[in-house]
Amino acid sequence: MLNTQKILALLFICTLVTATLLVSGCTEAVNDAEDMNNEEDDTIPDGDDTEYIVRDAIVDDIQIIIMESFPLQVSVNAVGNLPDGCTVIDEENIKVTRDGNTFDVALKTKRPADAICTQALVSFEVNIPLEVYGLEAGVYTVNVNGVTDTFEFTVDNVID
Repeated sequence: MLNTQKILALLFICTLVTATLLVSGCTEAVNDAEDMNNEEDDTIPDGDDTEYIVRDAIVDDIQIIIMESFPLQVSVNAVGNLPDGCTVIDEENIKVTRDGNTFDVALKTKRPADAICTQALVSFEVNIPLEVYGLEAGVYTVNVNGVTDTFEFTVDNVID
């Protein structure tokens, strides 16, 4: 009888230690994932009183698409990965600015500040139209969160 009690006590202690290690390991993984994306976070309230964490989207690649029409229409397709299952592209706040022959696209993500999320990468793809009507012939650069590519107009993009 005494041996059975010792064995049960030992099993209980082993289970307790294992559970503690597992929980502390999960906490570290969550902290590491949060630290990975801890670049200039903005926390903003939304209309439903939910606070969101806003960050720059991590863009892996862009593709410039020129539609076969005249005047020409151009869009940029950006692909990348979101850091977790709660983060989404903030499509309502995509900012496109042009300075000379360079288009700068600011692509942001948002996630509820108090959400508990799966820690798995989620791929995204977003298509962003560029205002190109009236541009002169020339080479133009598109920059989406640090990923760049160029396109060229061989004629002015205006209807005579």
